[in-house]
Amino acid sequence: MKILALRGENLASLQSKFEIDFAGGRLGEAGLFAITGKTGAGKSTLLDAICLALYDRIPRLQSNKKNDAEIGRDSDENRIKANDVRSILSRGKAEAFTEVDFVANDGSHWRSHWHVRRARGRAEGRVQAAEQWLENLDTGQRFAGKKQELQAEIERLIGLTFEQFRRAVMLPQGEFAAFLKAGADDRAALLERMTGGEIYGQLSVAAYERARVEKQTLTQLQDKLGDIALLSDDEKQLLSTQCEQLKEQVKQLDAQLNEFKQHQQTLKTESVLAARVAETQQKCIEAQQQKELALPRYEQLTLIDKVQPAHRDFSLLQQVSSQLAKIEQALVLTETRLVTEQQKCADADLQAKQATEALAQLDQEWQQLEPKIKEAAKWDLQADGLRIQLAEQENVLQQNSVTVTEQQQHLQVIQQQQQVQQQRQQQLSADLEQSQSFKGVAEHYASVEDNLQQYLAAHRAYSVLRKEKLQIEFEQDNNQQQRVVLEQQVQTLQINKSNCEAQSKTLDLEQLEQQQTQERAQYAEKQQHRDVLRQAISGTKEWVLLLVQAGKLQTDQHELQGVLAQSEQRLTVLQPELDILSVQQKEVEYMLQQSRAVMNLGDYRNELKDEEACPLCGSLEHPYASSNPVVDGLLQSQQQRLQMLTKQLQDGDVERRQLQQSLPRDQQRLVLLNTEFQQLNIRIEQLYTQYESIFFAVNSAEVIQPQAALQTLNQQLLQWQQDVEQADNDLKKLQQSGEQRQQQILLGRQLHTQLQQLQQDESKLTKQLHELAQATMQWQERLKSLEKQSATQEAIRTSRSNTLNEQYTSNVWLEQLKVQGEEGFFQQLNLDVQQFMANQRDLLASEKLQAELAPKIAEAETLLQNTQKQCSTTGEKVALLKKDIQQTWLQRVEVIGENNLQQVEQQHKQALKQQQEAITQIQAVQRQSGEAQAAADAALKSAQQQQIETQKEQQKAVTRWNEWQQKLALTEQQLTALLSKEDAWLAQERDDLKLIEQALSSALTVLVEREQAVIEHQALAALSHQWLVQHELAEDSEQQAELVADWNQQKSALDEQVFQHRQQLELAKQAELQSGELTQQLIKQQTQTELWLQMNELIGSATGNKFRTLAQGLTLQQLVILANEHLQDLAPRYALQPVPGSPLALQVIDHDMGDEVRSVESLSGGESFLVSLSLALALASLAADTRQLGSLFIDEGFGTLDPDSLEMALACLDALQADGRQIGVISHVGTLVERIGVQVAVEAVGGGRSQVSIKG
Repeated sequence: MKILALRGENLASLQSKFEIDFAGGRLGEAGLFAITGKTGAGKSTLLDAICLALYDRIPRLQSNKKNDAEIGRDSDENRIKANDVRSILSRGKAEAFTEVDFVANDGSHWRSHWHVRRARGRAEGRVQAAEQWLENLDTGQRFAGKKQELQAEIERLIGLTFEQFRRAVMLPQGEFAAFLKAGADDRAALLERMTGGEIYGQLSVAAYERARVEKQTLTQLQDKLGDIALLSDDEKQLLSTQCEQLKEQVKQLDAQLNEFKQHQQTLKTESVLAARVAETQQKCIEAQQQKELALPRYEQLTLIDKVQPAHRDFSLLQQVSSQLAKIEQALVLTETRLVTEQQKCADADLQAKQATEALAQLDQEWQQLEPKIKEAAKWDLQADGLRIQLAEQENVLQQNSVTVTEQQQHLQVIQQQQQVQQQRQQQLSADLEQSQSFKGVAEHYASVEDNLQQYLAAHRAYSVLRKEKLQIEFEQDNNQQQRVVLEQQVQTLQINKSNCEAQSKTLDLEQLEQQQTQERAQYAEKQQHRDVLRQAISGTKEWVLLLVQAGKLQTDQHELQGVLAQSEQRLTVLQPELDILSVQQKEVEYMLQQSRAVMNLGDYRNELKDEEACPLCGSLEHPYASSNPVVDGLLQSQQQRLQMLTKQLQDGDVERRQLQQSLPRDQQRLVLLNTEFQQLNIRIEQLYTQYESIFFAVNSAEVIQPQAALQTLNQQLLQWQQDVEQADNDLKKLQQSGEQRQQQILLGRQLHTQLQQLQQDESKLTKQLHELAQATMQWQERLKSLEKQSATQEAIRTSRSNTLNEQYTSNVWLEQLKVQGEEGFFQQLNLDVQQFMANQRDLLASEKLQAELAPKIAEAETLLQNTQKQCSTTGEKVALLKKDIQQTWLQRVEVIGENNLQQVEQQHKQALKQQQEAITQIQAVQRQSGEAQAAADAALKSAQQQQIETQKEQQKAVTRWNEWQQKLALTEQQLTALLSKEDAWLAQERDDLKLIEQALSSALTVLVEREQAVIEHQALAALSHQWLVQHELAEDSEQQAELVADWNQQKSALDEQVFQHRQQLELAKQAELQSGELTQQLIKQQTQTELWLQMNELIGSATGNKFRTLAQGLTLQQLVILANEHLQDLAPRYALQPVPGSPLALQVIDHDMGDEVRSVESLSGGESFLVSLSLALALASLAADTRQLGSLFIDEGFGTLDPDSLEMALACLDALQADGRQIGVISHVGTLVERIGVQVAVEAVGGGRSQVSIKG
């Protein structure tokens, strides 16, 4: 993976659009470059932009800080969290982007783009969600997928996750510097964060937690199995009986409450009826009062109907009066209009006279002006001829001036060329004089280049040999230390082996396993016996339940047989009673019809008169003409008798039908009960057959028989439950003993395994010691060979170096080679040689050009002088012409002034034309005014005639109106008020009076109905009052409410007791089911718990340190091996080594001090930086695994190096760059920046803004 280019805009301080091409231009040629700039300018922002484009993350922002505060102004509603990557958007900008072009591991070229914007493209808008896309530069296709899929594709192409990329590409040498100086407690956390080893601690904690949870689950299952309590049959029977009794009490309370509520409702209805009667009485009184108050309105309505014949003449009088008023108003307007038109005619005549006089005045003025215009035109024509001559001379003068300017510029250009060539000749002469020492190199360039190539080849070979020698010496040192450590480990293993053998002798593993087998057999036997008892208990409980159901069915059968007998007996008695009631009802109905027939003659009683004979009986006295109380009482008595007999007949008929319908249902139900009882007996027999073998197994066959009584079964159940409890206790004791013995067996097995492992480890260590001895002999032979090869290469390097010193006359070439590197040095050497030869050629060309420019300058000066003389002559002619034009203009002004002749003529002609048009318009106005005056005069005469005719019609209407007043005996005001009422008002008034009458009639009708309802409800109300007195209850609503609340509270308490009894029975059933299930779960959980306890013993710990320490120790060993390879180039004096016994501590081997072991704290600042840089480079190699990384970035740390160490660091970076990697160094160190030829400069321009440029 290699980064090719970076582009961006509006990223923090980098607000200007920038592009950095790492693969092409000066950066691509150099390979090693510096990123420079002041603090805060935005150097690290470039690295943030790379990570943002690829991974949508920034190393400086921790994405896992969920509770980070939101940043922004207090009044800013668009604040975002401090760790949000969108905060990189520059303030006051509407959008930002960054994109990276890179080469993937498969060689394909890609572009990853990240973009963020604000809403509606406004700087104050809300920050929107970031967008990202990925494009294949080879094919031009974009990757289609969601954001997570896009990130996964980028990781696949690069071959690194974000954390790996951050550690491998952006070297964390600063964190390694902190790691070297950190204490023992902080060192593990730092190493874990740098290497990404958090997973090992998490696995360790997870194993510990899982083992704890599994063990806790096992304990809970054991506790649950011991906490299960089973109820005896007597307890369950007692609960069932108590539950039925409580239900009966609840039923009685419900009946009592319902009866009380019915009586309450009756009394409430009585109060409501009385209130409705009082309300209706009040409405009747109000309706009667409203009718009395409306009597004047009735009288007024009658009077209005009386005067309606006069309404036609009243309307006619109003119309005539209104018409006369309108005519008089129009007459006034017509007179005003006539006066106005007469005034307009007079004004028009005056305007016509004035316009005629003005026209004559204008015509006279034109006659005087016309000769002057002709004379002035003659002078204008003469002046125009002079101006044409002046323009021609001025044009000639301008052309000459342009020619002079061009000739002067041409002369200046030639003179400047001469001056430039003179300066260039002086500069080239000086440069050639200064580079006389380089003349020999330039003239013998091929020989110099060959010597340099031989020197560099020898230097590289010598470096490789020296590196291999140092590596072998380092391996020898490690071998010696490993040999000492291995010998110590062998001694330790022998001691541990003796201890294990001694502990194994104290434990007889075979005897323990035999005892464990016996106890397991006892456990299984007791467990089987307990299970058989539980099955017997379950079967017996089901048997008891069936017996209880059978007893209940027998009771229901007896009750139903009694109900059937009563129903048949009642039907036998009821039919004769219904026949008798039917006859009685028909008789009473006939008598009532006869009485009503007699009562129909009551219609004639009202026509009877005293002292006249009755047409029916002939009597002269009529005592019942007005009232007949005896007959009314008789009718009422007969009606009541008929209603009573009809009700009795209907009730009897209903009862008969109900009995006829219920009798077949009860007979069918009795058959079903008999069938169900037989099925229960069959189920009991089947149940006994099913559990007979179990009853024999528990030695209870003599006690339990198919005909066993319920009490016998309950006693047996109680005995079996006690046996089960005893078996549970025995099983717990056996389980505890088995666990203790199991621990002893596990300990013995562990000792045996440990002993075998120790023997294997001892043989491995012995083998390793032998291998180390062989490797030491091989390395000694290889060192001798390396010494010979190094001496040969050193001789070649010394010979070539001396030759180059002679050619350069000094060793300056070596300093340049160290600073610029091999490729840069050769490039610079070629440039210098080419520059030297070019300078010589340029000097000869400059001398030749100066000789050619001298005659050209003389010719240009002569042409310039001639042109300047022509300009002077033409200027004099222009001055004379301007003077003649001025004199001609003064003569023209004396005649007519400075006005334009054509404009003056047009003004006078236009004034004449306008005056003539004004006269025409005024004449038209005169005609219009005369016509309007005549029309106004005719309109006035017509209005006067209409006024006379309308006055006559008004007089007639007034006469008829006075006649109506006399006829109706009303004044004009009264009659007018009555006739002014509109039809809508009359209709509304009639409707209102009709509503008053209807309200009174409706109120009286409702009053009669409600009084009748009170009378009919009195009997029920009396019964309710009597019921309250019998139960000593007051009619106070508050006391009744307290009583109802008391009864409801009693009912709730009884319901709660019923629920508790049911719940106890249900829990007893569930406990029986759980007992069997928990046993199976316990066996399964024991196996699972043993597995996780072993896992916890290997890697588990509460803090995660056990597995973390092991993994980090191995990681650190790999880092040390890779770091020592880089230290061979950076600081060959030192090598890193883990501290024996402290897997996370490091120590330093000082080769210059006889391989003395030193602590990392004793290193200087520069030495610490080189060591941390080597560790960072090692981490990059480790993180990248086998993937090739083409880009590295190092942030700061070079300021602590002395010149020699800085030179070594640069040489190491050059070696990495020579392998094809691009290396960017972020630094403030001036010396480093000067030594690195190409820089990416981030320069602050003020206002918190910076710009990016490439220098060098």
